[in-house]
Amino acid sequence: MGIDWKRVADEIGGLDDSGEEQITGTRGGRRALEILLGEQNLRDAVDYWNSQEPGCFTAEMVLSIIKSKVAMDRCYEIYKTQHGSTNACSAVFLLGSFAGPEALPWVHEFLDDEQQAIRLNGIRVMRCILDGPLGDQDGELAKALLDKGESDPDAEVRERTNQIRTHLPPYNSHLKVAR
Repeated sequence: MGIDWKRVADEIGGLDDSGEEQITGTRGGRRALEILLGEQNLRDAVDYWNSQEPGCFTAEMVLSIIKSKVAMDRCYEIYKTQHGSTNACSAVFLLGSFAGPEALPWVHEFLDDEQQAIRLNGIRVMRCILDGPLGDQDGELAKALLDKGESDPDAEVRERTNQIRTHLPPYNSHLKVAR
């Protein structure tokens, strides 16, 4: 067998002190995939997608399936270090394909950005996050971000935010009502 599953389980925190396996759920499975694929490979997948070379959409689909925190962090890193560039805008767009609740705090920055494209891509990130259930704290932040998007000076940003709020999945329907 080529994969040392016990080592992977131990690395993701899936073993207790006696070495017995514990259920780690989807989050643990995602972390295991990050380990198996390699964190640098995931960071490189984000960079490769930004290159728009053949195969970039395959990289995007893999990132969309595993919803890697490492890849989310790389998108945010590009946004922060290359602010104002096409790469930064593309990275936020890509993040909108696989963002999880971990990316929710970044949406505020995206909605504050002077570039309309970043704000629109920030709304895309928000939509992706809201496709999954949120805890109470994340729900409150999401509600505030939806309110912020709906008060944006740009009509297109307001409209897209309104569309998201209107079409929320049932488990996030409590976010439909504006504060």
